[in-house]
Amino acid sequence: RQDMFLIGSHSQLRRWLSFRFCEMTGRECEYVMLTSDTTEADLKARRELRTSSTNGSSPGSLSIVWFDQAVVRAAIHGRVLILEGIEKAERNVLPVLNNLLENREMQLEDGRFLVAPQRFDVLMSEQHNLGNLKLVRVHESFRVIALGVPSPPFPGNPLDPPLRSRFQAR
Repeated sequence: RQDMFLIGSHSQLRRWLSFRFCEMTGRECEYVMLTSDTTEADLKARRELRTSSTNGSSPGSLSIVWFDQAVVRAAIHGRVLILEGIEKAERNVLPVLNNLLENREMQLEDGRFLVAPQRFDVLMSEQHNLGNLKLVRVHESFRVIALGVPSPPFPGNPLDPPLRSRFQAR
């Protein structure tokens, strides 16, 4: 029950193995392709403006609606998150991923805060007034499979040691 990092040369084999693993274990998955343009907002939630009509015929006011991205959906619903191209992630994205891997925590732009299942359960058992904190429990079945190529010799950023230590190696 640990996150995995599949490393190898450029090919589709790692991705195929990840999807096959999910298929064989009966697990749903979410897939994210990381690039040098990926920001931490791309990993968390997307904000849209929606028009709400008051009586059905005339336009009403604009409201902001948040949509969870694949990383957040996987964490909340206990899916396997497949992160491909982790060596391409920029330095500002790596701390967000590291905190999710190590502590199972993430601050979301809409004010919610993802909390590890054990910590969430302790807080709820102590019956703290948590209603206004917008805490969201990360599912205990949430797992991450990261896919990457060794850098060097391939182009990309070498993984920083804190992030690299989060994965099981065989």
